[in-house]
Amino acid sequence: MTKIAFDIGGTYIKSAIVEDDGTLSGYEKVRTPVNHDEAIVNVVIEQLKTYIANYDIQDVRVGISTAGAVNRAACKIAYANPNIMDYTGTDFGAQLAPYVDALRVYNDVDAALLGELTVVPEPVESLFCLTLGTGIGGSYYNQAFGLMTGARHRPNQIGNLLYDPVTKTNYEQRASTNGLKKQLMHQGYDYRPIEEWFALANDGDACAQTELQRWGIEIARGIAEIQIMYDPAEIVIGGGVSVQGDNLLALIVPEVAHYLPEGYGHATIRTAQLQNHAALIGAVSEL
Repeated sequence: MTKIAFDIGGTYIKSAIVEDDGTLSGYEKVRTPVNHDEAIVNVVIEQLKTYIANYDIQDVRVGISTAGAVNRAACKIAYANPNIMDYTGTDFGAQLAPYVDALRVYNDVDAALLGELTVVPEPVESLFCLTLGTGIGGSYYNQAFGLMTGARHRPNQIGNLLYDPVTKTNYEQRASTNGLKKQLMHQGYDYRPIEEWFALANDGDACAQTELQRWGIEIARGIAEIQIMYDPAEIVIGGGVSVQGDNLLALIVPEVAHYLPEGYGHATIRTAQLQNHAALIGAVSEL
């Protein structure tokens, strides 16, 4: 059985054949077009047709991970913010029907969580996936019912937590990687990629250590809220910065208990194992 996965973001559309062992073949990455006249769907269809022809696929099974709120039953975008023009209402189910035998469409954080479930050593009772990137996304899974859906297909919008009326910022604006960049800019530092700030901190640079610790505290505050609301067995941190692994966790995990009642306890917190490929693998995991 050949499974084809797409990961649609505001900047890139990634795609690949996902083998049964989770390895990727035929990986492609193209710029996400301005979405005039359903340009995004058209890119997906053209790449899908290329895979079908090149791999001589007879039983076409497709999984899509995408930005936006997804009506999973209808394979349709229920809501997308204006960062992707005219994306709300995009009907992948109808548009791809002539080409596919089976289709799944997920919000990108939901897909990343499903990807992580493919590599956990044993079944997990419940898991919350938190992605740190330009924004902050969330997804919750429980063995009893699977992925949380929500009445309007947009649960776990955790970036809107912890609004501060003084700075007029929410959790996402402070604790995302964009939030870290703004924090550093506000302190007067010249631009450096985030991985360089981690390298400086590892080399003992006091300024880098201080700024990353401040950012880690902001992340920890939100994780404490997640713990209180969902009480998951595990919390997984995804997004590109998850590649920092233990260096990232060291900034966050010791701070979480400070924002919980004394003796409350919290989930096991770890970084994502699949990193940037989690959403592609998760998108086809239920096919």
